[in-house]
Amino acid sequence: MILLERPWTQAVHDAAHNVALLGRGSDGTIDIERERTVARAPALEAQRKALLIVLFVPSVDRESERVDQDSWTRRSLEFLGKLFGGATAFPKAQGVWRDDEREGRLVWDEPVIVHCYAAVREMKQRANQVALGAFCREMGRSTNQGEVGLIIDNVYHAVRPE
Repeated sequence: MILLERPWTQAVHDAAHNVALLGRGSDGTIDIERERTVARAPALEAQRKALLIVLFVPSVDRESERVDQDSWTRRSLEFLGKLFGGATAFPKAQGVWRDDEREGRLVWDEPVIVHCYAAVREMKQRANQVALGAFCREMGRSTNQGEVGLIIDNVYHAVRPE
């Protein structure tokens, strides 16, 4: 059995938990090139939380009636936290959605935007994909949405509640 030197095992531990390896330079700066080298190691790449998931929590339904946004924001944070290890909700944004099923009517909204980083291996797990889709459809049905906006790795997915 080969034991790894302490600095390497610490780097593996930190990268596996997506912790920035700060303070490498004597002046307290971050050694970005070292970070990139460690992050590209094949064994670590699969564990690195580099895949951004963005979920839009609506403030109104298709009829412009208020929905329980606070509850759905909390539920989204809890769901993503359990599934992928954490999430952050950003304050209300301003947005508009064109409801093509209703003659292109514009629905004005103040969505909360929830960001979550996941490892690619986590997102490739079928159970996680199914759970994420089911959560979005449940939110869509409960809040009377035409679709729930979900971005995974810079690709927009219009999750229909049906």
